[in-house]
Amino acid sequence: MKNQSLLLVILLVVVLALTGCNSGNNASEEIVMDEPVPAGAEDALVVELDFTADVIIPATFTIPVGQKVLFVISNSDTVELNEDHNLVGPEIGLREIIVVPGQTVRRLWDGYDVAGEYRVGCTIHPWIDMTLIFE
Repeated sequence: MKNQSLLLVILLVVVLALTGCNSGNNASEEIVMDEPVPAGAEDALVVELDFTADVIIPATFTIPVGQKVLFVISNSDTVELNEDHNLVGPEIGLREIIVVPGQTVRRLWDGYDVAGEYRVGCTIHPWIDMTLIFE
């Protein structure tokens, strides 16, 4: 009985180790440097943004309340930091959009329905942010 328990424990450890080696392996995912426009973006407001080493251009953008938005975000930071940037706005339900150096992403977002000024920015580089104004 003791040998069977030991064998069962060893088998369990091997199975868990093999499972752990395969989980989260996204190395095979190809990064598309110039993403196409997603379906459903026909009536969206286009918001073009560019990440540099220390700012998002433009620093502010005004959006009608409830307007669907197509973000077209470029990362031109290929010299100084040469790092990924992300755009996140948890207060307004804007999920993380990651942009690698030299990449342009296009992401559709449902927008926000409460007027006001909201800060969104890069959590990787907290000094890089901008203001979205909903009117």
